[in-house]
This record gives sequence, structure tokens and C-alpha cells, in this order.
Amino acid sequence: MNIPSSRNPAVATSLNPFVATSLNPRVATSLNPRVATSNNPFVATSLNPRVATSHNPGVATSLNYRVATSLNPDVSTSLHPRVSTSKNPNIASNIDGLFLWNLELSPVGFTVQANDRVRLIFTPDADFSGVLIEVRDDFWNEYDLDNEWNGYWVHARDNVWLRYSLESEWVGFTT
Repeated sequence: MNIPSSRNPAVATSLNPFVATSLNPRVATSLNPRVATSNNPFVATSLNPRVATSHNPGVATSLNYRVATSLNPDVSTSLHPRVSTSKNPNIASNIDGLFLWNLELSPVGFTVQANDRVRLIFTPDADFSGVLIEVRDDFWNEYDLDNEWNGYWVHARDNVWLRYSLESEWVGFTT
């Protein structure tokens, strides 16, 4: 992917949670769902799609990319980065979406905004791999292509979101 240096945490250290500790949930406990339980969907059940089904794509079909074809990049090709090249970081270096990173600072994907509540996740090769659904301004749930809940994101600041597994393990972040 062609990632601008201003969005690369290895270069822009203000985006690197291992340098900018205000972005690191191991230091900034307000971002750690094991400490700040208001960000833990197993404590704050309004965040949990198994309890609060209004943001569960298996129940709320308007959020299900298989039913709402306007969310499906294979149908609504304006959302697919292989067709809409301005959304493809392999072609355009400054995409509107977020870049996804693992904790080793390797890029693992990017997002495309589908609508106000839904973002689509793609691999670095522009393969559709998942869906994000907004629960509140600072919290998103992540789903795989079978609409299975597999993680959540907590907002740190600007374009930086911290990615967590369902075990509340910090697994990555965005820029």
C-alpha cells in the first residue's frame, strides 16, 4: 500500500502508540477496556451486539451487507477499491479511509466508508474482509463476512482507533 508518511506510525511518531503513550492502552488506561469498563462490551452491554441487537447485522438488516446491497462492495462497486481507485491505497496514496496496523507496525488493511454507520474493511490487496458498525461516536464493532462479531474499536483521537479482540486484547490500531 502507498501510505503517506504523515499516516505511517513508523515515521509519524505522534501516531505510534509505543512512542505517543497517550495512544497506548497499556499506559492510558482510559483506553483500556479492562480498566475503563465503559468501553468493555461485556460490562457495558449497550455495546454488545448479542444484547443490544440494534447494531447487530444479523438482526438489523439495514446494517447487513448481504441484505442491504448499498453496503456490499461486490454490488455497489463505487465502494470497491478495485473499481473505485480513489479508495485504493495501492493506487491513490491519500485515501479517505483508515489504515489498519498490527502491533508490530505492519499495515494489515484499510477501510472504506459505506454510510454514516458502516465502514468496510479490506486487506492490503483490496480484498473485502469485514464490516465495522458504529455503536456510538467513540466505539465500533467489527464483524467478519459471515456477520459474526469478532472485535471492537475504541476511539483514541483523530484517525486513531484502538482495535481489540473479543477477549479485550489490544490487537492493533488505525491511522
